[in-house]
Amino acid sequence: MARGSVEESLLAAGRPGEECLSVREEVKKQLWLAGPMIAGALLQNVIQMISVMYVGHLGELPLAGASMANSFATVTGLSLLVLAEILPELAVQSIHLSVAEIIS
Repeated sequence: MARGSVEESLLAAGRPGEECLSVREEVKKQLWLAGPMIAGALLQNVIQMISVMYVGHLGELPLAGASMANSFATVTGLSLLVLAEILPELAVQSIHLSVAEIIS
């Protein structure tokens, strides 16, 4: 079975002269492209789960502490990630605003 390039369109509908993919072929193509992302997300969760399982052998109090720390780290990391994505946009908007004030 020959594999197409990543740039190849998943949906051939709407293009004249191309045949439509069957549902099974479409799902196979999408899973082939999304497979590494799925595997990465699963492995990341497995690492967190294993570390909490190890702490669980120490007792209920350390397990509760490790679970709280894990949750706090996840939430803090996500908020920092969102902040890192938003800050460049805010900087660009503030620069455009200051340039508009100088011009007018």
